[in-house]
Amino acid sequence: MKARLLPSVITMAIATTSAATLADEASYQSFDAHVHGEVALSLAQDGERVFIELTAPGNDVVGFEHQPKNAADQQAVEDAYALLRDGGKRFQLAEAANCQLAETKVTSSFDDYDEHHGHDEHHGHDEHHDHDEHHDHNEHHGHDEHHNHDEHHNHDEHYGHDEHDQGNHNTLSVNYQFVCQTPQAFTELKTDWFSLFPNTEAIKIQAVTDDKVWVDTLIRAKSHIQW
Repeated sequence: MKARLLPSVITMAIATTSAATLADEASYQSFDAHVHGEVALSLAQDGERVFIELTAPGNDVVGFEHQPKNAADQQAVEDAYALLRDGGKRFQLAEAANCQLAETKVTSSFDDYDEHHGHDEHHGHDEHHDHDEHHDHNEHHGHDEHHNHDEHHNHDEHYGHDEHDQGNHNTLSVNYQFVCQTPQAFTELKTDWFSLFPNTEAIKIQAVTDDKVWVDTLIRAKSHIQW
């Protein structure tokens, strides 16, 4: 999985918050556990900039957590990426704050499949090229059998190894950065997440805004909050 930058932003925001404020918000906590149906969202405001990091179980977003095994699985991951990139629709900040999405970064532990799959396609092209150059069909055929056996063995090892190492707990993460023209009006957040990803039951929020530290939970029946 690619490195994510937002946790350091959240950490810095918390570090600059007064100890008294943090003491008043004793329920503030980190939501790092991988729980199906539960999405973790961290939010930090720094003046006109609002940072959101969201981490979701793969099952919540694409319906599975194993490494993609076929074209349909891979398409599901790519479709999820497309939906997650559209952060201005996934999360609507207070209209009065006049916020625009400035940056989006989507990562996932499904990414290893992209490299493996691409390597296999390229390698298959090389095999075809070798076939044209070889004149001894029997010798080439014997080579192919040996090579295909190795490929099959490695293919099984790749998926078995990934599923064992990941424990079938692959996740998707998104970093959003918004810039607000009227940041003091940022006191509202709503989302269409639950209509797009019905496997999610709750989005747990931990937040540091310009004047407070707070936590909240979004559910299907409460996808719009104010503070």
